[in-house]
Amino acid sequence: MRRALTYLAKVNAASCKAARNLAGLLLIAMVVVVILQIIFRYLLNDSLIWPEEVSKTMMVWTAFLVAPWAYRNGANVRIEMFVDEFSPFLRNILKLSLNLLVLWIVVVFFKESFGFWERGLTVRADSLPFQVAWFYSIVPIAFFLLLLVGVEQIMRDLLSLLHPNENWEIADQDDLLI
Repeated sequence: MRRALTYLAKVNAASCKAARNLAGLLLIAMVVVVILQIIFRYLLNDSLIWPEEVSKTMMVWTAFLVAPWAYRNGANVRIEMFVDEFSPFLRNILKLSLNLLVLWIVVVFFKESFGFWERGLTVRADSLPFQVAWFYSIVPIAFFLLLLVGVEQIMRDLLSLLHPNENWEIADQDDLLI
């Protein structure tokens, strides 16, 4: 199980960091697209038809791409004042329970995301000449990455219950730099 965790941790670290960095690039591109629309609308007096749809899509992609990194590194919002009072064993049981619940939800959404993407093949984008399924393609990708991270978290939780004297936390917390 240790070897599987080591391999999965390497895969997750690389994929989460790549997704997070792509999200940063999309954020920069979104700002450029919005500024371009402002220039065209107010300086050139000629609005473009595609920037709103493209910038909204980039914003959604950014959120989906950064979600696996946030889940893996514990960057989500959490309330710890009650949990800190529990014993380490009870804390580990609670972490395992919550990660199992998260994994179950991610599996359900991952399965549903394929139908969501498929329905997008029947709808064309308002301002661009292709189906919105290509906008939706980030959904199954992000849920797959979340699934991998959830499995890693559960493996860490199980190992921390089996070997309580060892540290099973993620050692290589990604720095915020690209």
